[in-house]
Amino acid sequence: MEYNPSLEIKANTDNIVEFLFDTPIDGEGQYGTWWRYAFKHDGKEVSYFTSSAALFAKLSDYAKGDKVNIRKDEYEPGKFGFNVIPCEGTTIRTGSTPSGIDDSYKSSPSAIETEKRTYYANRNDDKTHDIHKQVALKEACKMFGGKKTKLTEKDSETLLYNMYAILDVLEESKAIAKEIEAELEDQIPPPKTDDGLPF
Repeated sequence: MEYNPSLEIKANTDNIVEFLFDTPIDGEGQYGTWWRYAFKHDGKEVSYFTSSAALFAKLSDYAKGDKVNIRKDEYEPGKFGFNVIPCEGTTIRTGSTPSGIDDSYKSSPSAIETEKRTYYANRNDDKTHDIHKQVALKEACKMFGGKKTKLTEKDSETLLYNMYAILDVLEESKAIAKEIEAELEDQIPPPKTDDGLPF
């Protein structure tokens, strides 16, 4: 039996392929399930083997004649993920459906996939908030003009207020500054009046 040359997908490269069949051949090996696809790549028929269930799930959205770009992108040092990008003229089978069209063929993400998406979204939100907080503190410190002496309690309160006010601007929120303003107002004595002055 003659096999087509094997396609090797290198990191951070474009690999535009055309599906030659609707489904891959699958099998079991010592490391679990594997899939062998038949593609046309650079005008030649090639085989592509993968044991990545995530890549298999992404490729399952396409069939014979579809053209996609398969990328193996590094998202953290030493860690790679596959992106499958449909080429022009290839429909995304998991995309949104125009109104009035039955989309019952679509499957919802698995519980694990939903949990992963939520985890990474929250993780990114936490990272972004931390970066914003660092930037806000740096900018609030600049407002003191490089003061080299020890900060007084009032200076610390002002610095904290300014940091959270800047953070509110960065995160397009007003809640934090309002809370701190209310706390500071509780601590500030009422203003002195001019009632007892002779003039």
